[in-house]
Amino acid sequence: MPYYSFYLPSTFLPILLAGLYFLFEEKLTSPRLRWAWWIGSFVLVALVGYYVIQDHALYDYFKGYFHGGRKVVRNLDALYDEACYGFTNFPLFAYLFVPLANLPKELSGRIFYLVGYLCLLPLAYWLVTASKVKGWQKFLVLALLALNGPLDYSIWLGNTTQIVMLFVLLAFFSLNRRWDWLSGVLLGIGGLIKLPLVLPSGYFLLRGKWKVVGGGLLVAGAVLFLSLVLMPFELNSIWLERCVLMMAGNPTAAYNNQSLSGFLARIFMPGNYGWDPLTPIPAYLTALNISRIILALPVLYILIAGRKDKKQTFHYAVEFFIILVFSLLTSPIAWTHYFVLLLIPAAMILGNRERLPFRNWMWLLLALSLILLSVPKNLSLALFEWTGSTLMLSPQFIGSLLFYGLLLWVWGLSHSAVRAAN
Repeated sequence: MPYYSFYLPSTFLPILLAGLYFLFEEKLTSPRLRWAWWIGSFVLVALVGYYVIQDHALYDYFKGYFHGGRKVVRNLDALYDEACYGFTNFPLFAYLFVPLANLPKELSGRIFYLVGYLCLLPLAYWLVTASKVKGWQKFLVLALLALNGPLDYSIWLGNTTQIVMLFVLLAFFSLNRRWDWLSGVLLGIGGLIKLPLVLPSGYFLLRGKWKVVGGGLLVAGAVLFLSLVLMPFELNSIWLERCVLMMAGNPTAAYNNQSLSGFLARIFMPGNYGWDPLTPIPAYLTALNISRIILALPVLYILIAGRKDKKQTFHYAVEFFIILVFSLLTSPIAWTHYFVLLLIPAAMILGNRERLPFRNWMWLLLALSLILLSVPKNLSLALFEWTGSTLMLSPQFIGSLLFYGLLLWVWGLSHSAVRAAN
């Protein structure tokens, strides 16, 4: 498939192994057989992953994480440049990559890729298990994961999105088991790595899930304490100014920024599709502010109207992911690979059909949004070059808008059902 990266065939392997497990699950009757299956699968994936790494891939890893791991112990002043190009996470996070950064570059890249690649096996398993899909829909969910363009992009870049996605999945699995503290810890870690997860993680505060909030605050407090003790205060201020606040006020029109600000920047300030922050024009600011208000109104209504509903994990998940989609849409930057996270609520919708009196148009809307959310980055660029339309550069943005509407409708259906039951 020419629009995907050269990693696509190897990406299929762990997802295929998870699919084969579900296919033969009834025949793997003893725990010993199941352990043998998973251990053998991990060994096979590890062997393949070690040898498929390409030198010219893992752009984010070598530009950001590897760079950060070296600079944080060798030259702190060079950790962030003027445009926050390179390492973009908070300073303390760079310490996680110090062991890899001290290895030879080629070996370091192989190990990092291998960690993310091995995560695909439990990710595929838990996406099916946590969403409770049944029958042929298990294999539909796995196919959507295998062919997901943002996932392929994350793997090619050497990013951590698929690892964070696994944390989010396990957080909701833990919430379903009433392991609320663990859910909070996992969501707290995910939010520190991917900032658009911070807002939806804070949702549990408004719903009074205090143990989840406590787990998140435990992570945030530990990171804050260690940042103040181990890192110069000035360096934390530089990160906040250059990598957060500057991006919040100046849009980035790059093709892989799929947020509302990137979408509008490509329309109102055409011709510059690089990663440099742009000076916004009045028409852009007006359109941005109006659009954000329109997108925020449903979230405010849900937070108010649903505050007294008796909820199960599914209802918490729907509200959480509505806020996550809102966060991705309104964030100054939402990179293409972030949108693989929306496969989680899509799988949960498929796995809870008995709760939802779906109509045909809703299935069509789900299918259309998933197609757009799954478009490979190279296909988007090819369509843009062919048509000249900037809309072709925004498939994940448009898909997430449609998915936002679908999730709002799902919330309305489940909210009405809860009210009727009460």
